[in-house]
Amino acid sequence: MEDGPGGRLSALDPHRVDARHFLIAGAGIGGLAAALALARTGARITLLEQAPVLEEAGAGLQLSPNASGILSELGVLPRLEGLAMAPERLRVRSATSGRDLMFMPLGQTARARWGAPTLVVHRADLQRALLEAVAEQDMITLRTGVEITAFTRETDGVHVHATGDTGTICGDVLIGADGAHSRIRRSLGLGSEPVWSGRTAWRALVPASEAPAFARADETSLWLGARTHLVHYPLRQGALINIVAITDDGWRGADPARFWTERGDERVVTQRFADWHMEARGLLECVRDWRRWPLFDCDPLKRWSAGPVALLGDAAHPMLPFFAQGAAQAIEDAGALGQAFMPCATGVPSITRALADYERKRVARAARVQTASRRQAMIYHLSGPAALVRDIGMRALPPQAVMARFDWLYRYPA
Repeated sequence: MEDGPGGRLSALDPHRVDARHFLIAGAGIGGLAAALALARTGARITLLEQAPVLEEAGAGLQLSPNASGILSELGVLPRLEGLAMAPERLRVRSATSGRDLMFMPLGQTARARWGAPTLVVHRADLQRALLEAVAEQDMITLRTGVEITAFTRETDGVHVHATGDTGTICGDVLIGADGAHSRIRRSLGLGSEPVWSGRTAWRALVPASEAPAFARADETSLWLGARTHLVHYPLRQGALINIVAITDDGWRGADPARFWTERGDERVVTQRFADWHMEARGLLECVRDWRRWPLFDCDPLKRWSAGPVALLGDAAHPMLPFFAQGAAQAIEDAGALGQAFMPCATGVPSITRALADYERKRVARAARVQTASRRQAMIYHLSGPAALVRDIGMRALPPQAVMARFDWLYRYPA
């Protein structure tokens, strides 16, 4: 075993009676990953989830190397074998002509460059893998149907108050992983509420047997159009095609609390993509069930913590999906949080020191991703002469130059 700043350290004995007790509000991707990361420090963790049952909802998501590397460290990646797919390339096409604008190699080329695989996976499969890993940890307790109404910071830690017969739950640290509309963030007064960005994502899953042949290729496809774009890729060993169509409108009455289940009117999608290339239109016509997802955005926060309470994932940095980094950044948060509380050669870091270290590593990084995602949104949805200039520039970029532009994002130290 090595110790010191550059070495790996064994976790504290998880059965110590004096092990710290972490309360995590929210058992989404970020909350579950944080529980696993903190368990490696020897801590006790209680996950408090508002939903009475963790439903396997959602659709596909992309796990870039900065996230898959951390999942590998946490022992989750092997559980996704046979479920997650590693696309061979990213293909960018023009919405009107169908012409290829750019290619970026993925697969083994990306793994060699960035140190971990680029994967696509159904959100339910990732959630199940995380839950299975959590279930094997004796020091992690998952409590569902617990709605946190308030919390107080006391001299002995944090007291969380919840509905029902739960009563008061006491811990040393509270982590708010309770989503973009976080009650924890609001109680801490660390930032304003996210606002609708003016954009809407239309999500769908289509059986591969019903999709056009081009959509079944082992690649992630991105189509760029005026005030719209489209992403699609195969899931579950090619059995499904995940489709995400994003428009600069289309919310109008959608319930932001029900974005996994809010049905969308297919006529809206048909109208918005009516002038697109025939291949893209053919894929969209295969969809029988659209789900409408309003995209919320928030200015980067300058602080993520106050006393023994800190934020994680969407609660800390709601972001637009134009870099496909929502889940990835939550996983990065989890890795950094676990690292901050890991015992070192001088002992167990204090809560104050550890949370300060967590903020130092994550606030600026997440803010950069948020800002870059906003900028990418504008680039994707250009129209007229500006879009023509963008397309010419893309066609001029060799694949290695394209990959170099993502080094800052994907080559993140686990």
